[in-house]
Amino acid sequence: MIDLFTVFTNKKTVVIINNEHKFNIGRGDSMVQMLKDDIADKIYCSAIDEFYERGYKSTPIRDIAKGAGVSVGLIYTYYENKEALFEAVVKPTYLLIKSILSTINNTGNPPFENFVLKKEMQFIVDLLRHKRKQVLILIDKSSGTKYENAKEEIIDLTKVHIQKHLRKRIKNSSIIDDVFYHILANNFLEGVLEIARHYKNEEWANNMVELLSKQYFYGINFLVK
Repeated sequence: MIDLFTVFTNKKTVVIINNEHKFNIGRGDSMVQMLKDDIADKIYCSAIDEFYERGYKSTPIRDIAKGAGVSVGLIYTYYENKEALFEAVVKPTYLLIKSILSTINNTGNPPFENFVLKKEMQFIVDLLRHKRKQVLILIDKSSGTKYENAKEEIIDLTKVHIQKHLRKRIKNSSIIDDVFYHILANNFLEGVLEIARHYKNEEWANNMVELLSKQYFYGINFLVK
């Protein structure tokens, strides 16, 4: 079973699996990670707010500059273009989600309920608490960028996990079409995203994720009876 522990800090995300430091993901590319001054921080935070409110296509650089209290020209000394700034905002979260799901899919044969009811659910709660806007920007606001298909990629990884564990428990799994597994994965992700969109506080998110997990697990449990 995966022993997953995630540490979120202001400028980076550290993921530790089985007490080993697996990867350390900063806010964006190497240039952004090296920036230590307040201007870079203001640009980054303003970009999150603007992309979250309007999405990539509808956010002009001048509005990000205004929110950061800097000139448009100064932004271009830190980022080549708007796309590079967008990538700095979403890439760490994108890599983190894909890495966690890939690790879960490639780690032994943990019981399916461990994924939907136990430690991995804490990862979702932590992600929503610390990176909620980045998650929603990645999924809902990335049209026109190379991340616009991120949702389908995450669904596909979730689908692999569901297939892997349900097929071992269903007596006649061959009668279930792959589309059904896709529906299960899509519905679960949509549930998580709805929690993110209506986020109130950590306690509320904990309760909602627990309810979603139990409903999801016990709802599909009829398949293995």
